[in-house]
Amino acid sequence: MKRKGKIILFTSIGVLSALVLTCLAGAGIGAYFTFLHHYKGTHIEYNWTESDVFSKELVSTVQKKKDKDFVILNFADIQMCDLEDVPHFKIIHDEMTELVERVKPDLITLTGDQTWSNENLLSLKAIIRWLDGYKIPYAPVFGNHDIGNDYNSAVASLEYCCDLYEHGKYSLFKRGPSNLDSLGNYCVNIEEDGKIVKSLYMVDFGVNSSISPSQIAYFKWLAEGNKSLNNGEYTSCMAFMHKPITEYWFDSSVTSEDDLFHTLCNRGLTDVVCGHFHQLNYTEINNGVNMTFACKTGELVFYSDDGIDYLNGGTSFTLKGNDTDIQNHYVDRTKYHIDGSENVSA
Repeated sequence: MKRKGKIILFTSIGVLSALVLTCLAGAGIGAYFTFLHHYKGTHIEYNWTESDVFSKELVSTVQKKKDKDFVILNFADIQMCDLEDVPHFKIIHDEMTELVERVKPDLITLTGDQTWSNENLLSLKAIIRWLDGYKIPYAPVFGNHDIGNDYNSAVASLEYCCDLYEHGKYSLFKRGPSNLDSLGNYCVNIEEDGKIVKSLYMVDFGVNSSISPSQIAYFKWLAEGNKSLNNGEYTSCMAFMHKPITEYWFDSSVTSEDDLFHTLCNRGLTDVVCGHFHQLNYTEINNGVNMTFACKTGELVFYSDDGIDYLNGGTSFTLKGNDTDIQNHYVDRTKYHIDGSENVSA
């Protein structure tokens, strides 16, 4: 065959191959939305009542090293999206890794919005893979974007997200009762020499506008159960959630138990930690309780564009007895900058 004929043949093959690959890619994207939408997950019926007998097996535990401070690193509002952000996964992973290596935590918490759109499957799997790679226990809660732009509209449904978290090698996540208006309500106890030194109440605020009475009753029940394991004394405790409760904005005397804050204040509460408001990362004190807006992790989404510099990184909580040393750890915005990041609402 003449050289010209070979060139035409090879060019034709190249064009045809490109068309086939494009079709396959298009079919893959189409399949992603058509056939993989939704992953429904495992439905587990657990109808909790206040008369249920408390068992230590209902809570997750993590061990504290004797005579050493215990360090928690929180990631807030990572907000990854499969189709738009796959090219940026390495940047987010590198940022999380830098924070882990800098803080050297004993536990990682995540206060919701790990993902932010209907395309959440690849993103959540990546985050869980990264967290397992650190070989550090981690405890997540859900945010208002984790299961889609509308309630449970994402590729990975709420129950499938629970499946993924529960299968994480170092995950402490428990989906909790199925009759609390939400999933992902659970407790993590930090223990030293068999004694509970801190209880972490992981609250699923999720897409809801408030914490339900059934959730409040459940966490009250957990606190009473932990008391029974702690020689009749309430355990010092923290609450982690996505959205801020009203006590972030208003001082409130602890005279009743009509909401979660009052319920836990009467049972050893020292800290409340939330995310959601991306550019807020400070701590106020209400009735002796630290009310912390955790620092946003990842540069994929910001709350507003009003001239305020980027505040990007993580927040650590070092437990020193009943005291908590709270620090924000910022990363170099030029090192982890993502071109095209948009400022959208929380």
